[in-house]
Amino acid sequence: MSEAGEHRHYHHGDLRAAAVAAAVAEVEEVGISAASMRRIARRAGVTHAALAHHFAHKTGLFTAVATEGFRRMAEAIEPAASGDRGFLYGGAEYVRFALENRGFYEVLFRPYLCHQDDRDLKQARTAAFDILYGTARRSLASVCDADTLTDADVASLVIAGWSMSHGYATLLATENLADRPSGDILRGVELLARLVGSPPNDNEATR
Repeated sequence: MSEAGEHRHYHHGDLRAAAVAAAVAEVEEVGISAASMRRIARRAGVTHAALAHHFAHKTGLFTAVATEGFRRMAEAIEPAASGDRGFLYGGAEYVRFALENRGFYEVLFRPYLCHQDDRDLKQARTAAFDILYGTARRSLASVCDADTLTDADVASLVIAGWSMSHGYATLLATENLADRPSGDILRGVELLARLVGSPPNDNEATR
């Protein structure tokens, strides 16, 4: 069927939503590097010309994908990120989102794919990270003296927790844990905290 025969009449917002959904499906099927604007247009049921007119190029389209991805991630994580242990449970939801929304996740943290100065993207990303930093601060406040808690402490916890969740999600997505003994990330965090907080033995203290 020709592009002209495939063309559907979308309103502005409908075309954007259809294109984002098609781009996500394309990334899930063939990966970022092989994603094609022409195939994405066919998936969305619009002409390549219409897609290019709306987004100009792939960078514009992936900017829209990342914007929607950050919004969805925030919606997924926020309910789990309340309470004193919200930082841990929010991290678990981060992993769940990554595994269940691979097409979005593949785009979210690749800055070179998107227009980083795009207003909508910046707002969506900031909202998502506000949840991360907010729950880190609340969780720290439950175990630390609030008067001595610093922004650097919060940032340090965010970096550590984000790295763990992101790394765990990546290992699972790439099946690097398929032949490893099964484990639970929350239990692993608890054990790691216990290990880090334990005093050194006599041999370690003399090193």
